[in-house]
Amino acid sequence: MKLLHVCLLPVAAALVLTTAPARAERSGDPLGPIADCVGKGELKLLERGRLPESVPTRSVSTASGTRQVSMADGYRVLLATPQGLPFVNFKVELSTPESAEADRAAILAQMQQIAERSATSKDDAVVKRERVGDAEVLALHQKDLSRPGPLSFYSIFVPARHLVSTIYVLNQDPAKRAFSSFDDYVKQRDAAIAAALRCLG
Repeated sequence: MKLLHVCLLPVAAALVLTTAPARAERSGDPLGPIADCVGKGELKLLERGRLPESVPTRSVSTASGTRQVSMADGYRVLLATPQGLPFVNFKVELSTPESAEADRAAILAQMQQIAERSATSKDDAVVKRERVGDAEVLALHQKDLSRPGPLSFYSIFVPARHLVSTIYVLNQDPAKRAFSSFDDYVKQRDAAIAAALRCLG
């Protein structure tokens, strides 16, 4: 199965957001320790930013139309391999408790639509799912290194904490990239996702 490149976000872009009037001031910083943890791993920190309080939702495209995902708080962390090329675009968001189940359903529908549009056969149109501790991990992957941009797209849910993490694992310039083969990429990708899961746990 190949991901539709046009459905995934550019490296430097934030998620598609819906603006709204400013809300009441946030209470505390529950996601800050997660962003700190991700930024202190083996990969090099390029960018770290917190979601503006004035942005309470983001839009996702599904087969049934555009749906909104709540964002009570959020961070984006961009990580690079040692030579400085972006490799992991990590986002973590806090759903509002009353919207958490609907948020999960909307994101699953988004991923399923991407899978179905990208599939070369019916068997390919499947979002991979895995349970890792308290986290539910959904994933879509490219099959080789032939295309630029994201090679893997993850959505990770931690229902007990109303957490949603979106992770894009990125291809790199063939002349400079940190992985010499697809198997090498998979090894580095899996290590990065394992590190992110430890931070989310």
